[in-house]
Amino acid sequence: MAPFSRTLGQSLLLVAVALGGCSLRSAEPGAGSRAAAASPPPAASAASVAKPGAAPSDARPTADARRIVKKASLELEVQNLGDAQAAVSRIAEREGGFVASTERQATADEGSHGDGAVTLTLRVPAAHFASALEAVRRLGVGSGAERVTTEDVTEETIDLDARIHNQRELEAQFLEILKRASKVEDALNVQREIAGVRTEIERMEGRRRFLEHETELSTLSVALAPSRPLVSASFSDFSSSVIRAASDSVNLGAGIVTATIRALGVLVPVGLFVALPLALLLRAARRRTARRLAAATAEA
Repeated sequence: MAPFSRTLGQSLLLVAVALGGCSLRSAEPGAGSRAAAASPPPAASAASVAKPGAAPSDARPTADARRIVKKASLELEVQNLGDAQAAVSRIAEREGGFVASTERQATADEGSHGDGAVTLTLRVPAAHFASALEAVRRLGVGSGAERVTTEDVTEETIDLDARIHNQRELEAQFLEILKRASKVEDALNVQREIAGVRTEIERMEGRRRFLEHETELSTLSVALAPSRPLVSASFSDFSSSVIRAASDSVNLGAGIVTATIRALGVLVPVGLFVALPLALLLRAARRRTARRLAAATAEA
């Protein structure tokens, strides 16, 4: 049985090294691949190990087949915040997308012009990204930085496909070994290796689905803010400012009174425990000095 186990171990090691080499050649930089570095335990005959299939072709894709992640962000000043927000939603629906999230920033101490900015995140098909961006631009006047970025993830997608293929080949080899396992311990060891390979496959497939979703739907972030007049004055603004000033004065006065009470609460005990004994000592010293002077005068 020992020669048989050694022969099986050597065969499994060759298979693991071959599949691990294919996985490493297709792996992206910095990503750890669960190749079969650990030699599985002897469980079946060497004849059960089949030759792994060829990895998917890594031919360079054409321009139309490339996968591009597109993102854009811009800030606009609009006349009416509610109308502009509704218009952005209509643009997303018209282009076949949707509003993924809406964030409103409430502002205080702005009087009647206290409408906060609204940030909307749109997801639109990649083919309609440019038209959606142009339509959103026409809703207002650019008030801040506009940023458009693209990321080519074609090579990463190809690498993931090759790595998934290699991991599936390795899984098939382990399954074939598991069928021929003659010991419970050997079967459990092979099952642990299979679980590790399947975990790696699921992780890479999740990344693959994420990239597909990002390339199919582009992201457009729009920050809408109401237009501000250069000079604005109204009675409501003045009254709001007076109310805020009065409130600040009351808060300041209350803070001073509170600080005074707290200071007294600290100084009074300190005075009782420090100043009072010191005063008694000074009084006793003066009396002693007076008695000494009186005695000296009487002797003279």
